[in-house]
Amino acid sequence: MYHSFKPSISNKVKFIGEGRIKIGEFTVIEDYVLMDTGSSTDSYISIGKRCKIKQGVILRTYDGYIKIGNRTSIGEYSIIAGHGGVVIGSCTLIAGHCYLSAANHIFADIGEKIRFQGETARGIFIGDNVWIGGDVMILDGVKIGDGCVVGAGSLVTRDLPPNTICYGRPCKPIKKREKPLWMENIFSGVDRE
Repeated sequence: MYHSFKPSISNKVKFIGEGRIKIGEFTVIEDYVLMDTGSSTDSYISIGKRCKIKQGVILRTYDGYIKIGNRTSIGEYSIIAGHGGVVIGSCTLIAGHCYLSAANHIFADIGEKIRFQGETARGIFIGDNVWIGGDVMILDGVKIGDGCVVGAGSLVTRDLPPNTICYGRPCKPIKKREKPLWMENIFSGVDRE
């Protein structure tokens, strides 16, 4: 029996830019994904092992970087803009049609065109074991803690704490995730180390 440890990359994936791209073992990259590392040789996209990047996803660094952990899934037609850097942890699920933008336009000077005022780029950090529902927008400077659940359609403008269910426009914590009582009874006295 033959096993291939190489990633499975559709022949309809488009790679452009001067930066580096690293794709881990067993990762699947579906049709019509765009990976653009921009004009900087310091720019990069790094995707861990056993990930799934679904159809139509756009990963564009804008001379920043995008780093995705192991066993993470990015849903159909999601867009990740990595200006200030985007880090997505392991075992995280991002549903389809999400938009992550690690930059923001400066607009303070009313006498100057917004286009010419520059940008801020603080970056986005998403922890491990996070679930982000469909059609979520995450803005620059946001940190989402491990185990967080972000409801569909949310607009994330500020940090979200770990192990919390959050949703809304703007997104805010609604309640803590807790282990159900029935699970405590099942696993009581079991060594889980």
